[in-house]
Amino acid sequence: METLPVAAFTVQGVPHALVAARLAAEEGIGVRHGCFCAHPYLMRLLSLGREEIHRYRDQVRRGDRSGMPGAVRASAGINTTDDDVQRLLAAVARVAAGHPPIRYHQDPRTGDYHPSTGAPTWPPRPRADRRSCSPG
Repeated sequence: METLPVAAFTVQGVPHALVAARLAAEEGIGVRHGCFCAHPYLMRLLSLGREEIHRYRDQVRRGDRSGMPGAVRASAGINTTDDDVQRLLAAVARVAAGHPPIRYHQDPRTGDYHPSTGAPTWPPRPRADRRSCSPG
């Protein structure tokens, strides 16, 4: 059976949501971020203790997802080339190397980051359920 590669990763010192936002805004690379509907497994992979998990859950219950733990997931498609993979790796290296070239602001309700460019953003108003596009 043929399979397609999937890689989940974190960048030390950079929130997963900011990594995803930078890859999208600066590099045009779409990835997912969060817990991918596998919260217990990801909490174990991230080596989070019981107290940390309770602290995050309490924060989310108060409507603040800004500190949610998680990872970034990149998936390759059938048309993904070696050059595409190299481009992703180079982009992640740039994110890991330093400060973003533009400012980002974080929406605490969703935990997502958005470029602070002064340009209109999408969507133009908060989602009705106040959740991010990738709540997982």
